Amino acid sequence: MQTMNRRDFTALLSLAAAGTALGQNRDAESRQASGVKVGEVTDTTALVWVRITRNAAPNSDGAVFDKDGEGSKRQAIEPGDPATFKWAAPGAPGKARVRYGTAPDLADARETPWVEVGEGTDFQHQFPLTELRPGTPYHYATETAPPDGEPHAPVRGQFHTAPAAGDPAPVTFALLNCQLFAHRQTPEGFDMYPAAAALKPHFVGFTGDEVYYDRDAPYAHTTALARFHWQRMYGLPRHAELLRGVASYWMKDDHDTFVDDSWPGKKSAHLAPFTFEEGQRIFREQVPMSDPPYRTFRWGRDLQVWFIEGRDFRTPNPEPDGPAKSILGAAQKRWLKETLAASDATWRVLVSPTPWVGPDRGGGKSDNHTNPNFNHEQAEMLAWFHEALDENFVILCGDRHWQYHSVHPEFGVREFSIGPCADAHAQHPTEDPRYHRFFRDRGGFLSASTARADGKATLTIRLHDVRGAVVHEWTQSRPG
Repeated sequence: MQTMNRRDFTALLSLAAAGTALGQNRDAESRQASGVKVGEVTDTTALVWVRITRNAAPNSDGAVFDKDGEGSKRQAIEPGDPATFKWAAPGAPGKARVRYGTAPDLADARETPWVEVGEGTDFQHQFPLTELRPGTPYHYATETAPPDGEPHAPVRGQFHTAPAAGDPAPVTFALLNCQLFAHRQTPEGFDMYPAAAALKPHFVGFTGDEVYYDRDAPYAHTTALARFHWQRMYGLPRHAELLRGVASYWMKDDHDTFVDDSWPGKKSAHLAPFTFEEGQRIFREQVPMSDPPYRTFRWGRDLQVWFIEGRDFRTPNPEPDGPAKSILGAAQKRWLKETLAASDATWRVLVSPTPWVGPDRGGGKSDNHTNPNFNHEQAEMLAWFHEALDENFVILCGDRHWQYHSVHPEFGVREFSIGPCADAHAQHPTEDPRYHRFFRDRGGFLSASTARADGKATLTIRLHDVRGAVVHEWTQSRPG
């Protein structure tokens, strides 16, 4: 895999800022302070998220909201104009396009049409790229311009398309989740971003709680405040740098949709007048994501990954458990069974925003499949996984604020918990030897890789601490 190191990446960005590579205004600055995201990558397609901002960088001063708001009094509904806050990246009208090709200098570049953006879509647009080559590094420049005037400097980056389904190429990816802004380790962002980048992954996945509307101050009482949460999180230098150089896949959970343990139609005075439905809309606005929100992606001969949806279709948590109680919903459950059964990938990996095996901590939790009020669907699906799939199936889950490697004592289903963004964000349940093959109540992230040697195909899953050190490793091989 051809991946830029930090020095090369910085050089490319400096070149882009000067504008010399693409004939832009030499004195211009970029106007993409919210970063760029390249999502939904397949062997031949990609979706590029571009947003035009008023300034070249997020606000360096202004009102500061930088504390964990859990347990504090409800924030004022109108704490001021979010566009003036520190770390805000207010948008600006204009037009955007993407130039992309396989040559680092874009000598072979194709280009999308210019598209106008405005306030109704938060000044962003998602550009579909098609007819790409499988298993190929692509370079791109996202270009913007005001409605009338000289173009801004472009932002340069790259991503890697998936290998074709029959290609036994090795693949590495990383998963991150549970990002409380107040817990970032440096002003530039979380330590796990450069740690994940150092692995040179082909893609990264975000499994939910990318932002915390109901815990990181200021609480997201309005659309403008919700958008501010995304601006400050992905305008951080470490975060923007990783996402400019790698493909990404996105899933939402409760805090980046609405409030803790939420479901469609739920009301909460905590964020009123903001609603769950507005949170659904804004998530789709802020990340490159196709429809429906549950999707599967093939990465060569040895890997297929499923990203499922855990909020949009769920039965309200308080309703009695039984055959009709569901987190997945009927259509997603049918799709999941059909696509898992049909896959001929050497390894089938289910990425879930919440756990299936656990176990969860105590305290009356009622939001995921390991909790009593969703045990019917848990037992149904774990039994199906056990009966219909073989040992080439694993679950990687977010939402639990500790790391583990668990095997269900009855059904034998294997699950790994990613862990939260920081040790300060960890929780401290009790280790359970009936389930746990590894347990660690600290923060970190997860990586996985496929490889082939001596006629065998291998999957390796690693749990890392927040700075990238491996704290647990599991490897399994199959005839290839």
